[in-house]
Amino acid sequence: MLVFFTCGFAWFFVLFARPLFVTPLSRGSLYVVLCLAFIILWYVFGVRLALWRSFGVEELVVEKGVMRWTRRALFWVRHVEVLTKDITDVRAVTPWHALSNRVEFRALGKQRTIGDMLLRDEAIELSEKLRQAVQASE
Repeated sequence: MLVFFTCGFAWFFVLFARPLFVTPLSRGSLYVVLCLAFIILWYVFGVRLALWRSFGVEELVVEKGVMRWTRRALFWVRHVEVLTKDITDVRAVTPWHALSNRVEFRALGKQRTIGDMLLRDEAIELSEKLRQAVQASE
């Protein structure tokens, strides 16, 4: 999917960028620059999403009063450490369409999301286990 997405991006880029290289840049061709910026923005968004869907891994560890949450997708890594005493709410979010089942927790006034596109039972079980681990470590 990433290869097809990149090929589509290259095709659109060539289609819209060719006029910029044939004639000098003028006011009439500024719309092309705006189209290119829009396409590049969506390409970056699409690549990030495709990388996460293909290679994304989340690791969640609760020990000694600290919750460590690591998200990894190839070279993109994010670490979050939160004291368990700061976690005020843990809940499973399972909308009717089941396309974005996830677990949300609130800590220090920020709401964070763990998991994406989980199965309904997985989201519920993960939220219960996380809630139990947070309560046990306090």
